[in-house]
Amino acid sequence: MAKWIRFEQSGKTGFGTLEGDTITVHSGDLFAGAKPSGQTLKLSEVGILTPCEPSKMICLWNNFHQLAAKNDFKEPKEPLWFLKAPNAYWPANRPIERPATYAGKIIYEGELGVVIGKKCFNISEAEAGDYIFGYTLRERRHRRRSAAQGRVVRTMGAR
Repeated sequence: MAKWIRFEQSGKTGFGTLEGDTITVHSGDLFAGAKPSGQTLKLSEVGILTPCEPSKMICLWNNFHQLAAKNDFKEPKEPLWFLKAPNAYWPANRPIERPATYAGKIIYEGELGVVIGKKCFNISEAEAGDYIFGYTLRERRHRRRSAAQGRVVRTMGAR
């Protein structure tokens, strides 16, 4: 499986595949027909960016039963979905900006992110795999205030 990476070098954004500490730079569309450009870079020579530039993050609060019980929240009948704006994404190795209005504890959680590679709507479960570009590990940060507060704050999305 290819390990895709998006990066910044000398003020320019690029992407490619990562093997060890070497990036094989690609050109074209990351999601459709990317081709190796012939250029390689060392991982240490670039700044790592988020895997892509999505318009939104659609999140499933899949541990709601456990978290509701732990925090004395009313448990919803169905899993909760919520959106995060693009400014919730945060590149690796960049300091997290604490919201000025919040001095409490910030929670860190490791999660699996699914990168959707092409637009879809109302597809069947059987078709879903055709739209998945790949997977990424995400580090989610949030404030522990309520079931949804703190999940949409700038920089509190994913690395």
